[in-house]
Amino acid sequence: MICIRFFKTRKETEWAKKVLGEGGIKGIVSEDKFNDVPIQKFGVRARFRINVNDEDFDKAVKFLAKRLRASRIT
Repeated sequence: MICIRFFKTRKETEWAKKVLGEGGIKGIVSEDKFNDVPIQKFGVRARFRINVNDEDFDKAVKFLAKRLRASRIT
């Protein structure tokens, strides 16, 4: 698994997972933890990741770049 982006909220990360799914790419959401305790419990800002399979990395990058370009044009 390769992390392709960090997010501040789980909601944003779940949205990114949904967008990747529209491109046929399976994304996995994970939360940064220390000893299985969410890092925000230690006064550190929460951080979530969207991960994809190694073989989907290039496809995910190209798909997201295309989506971003399309959103800037409209």
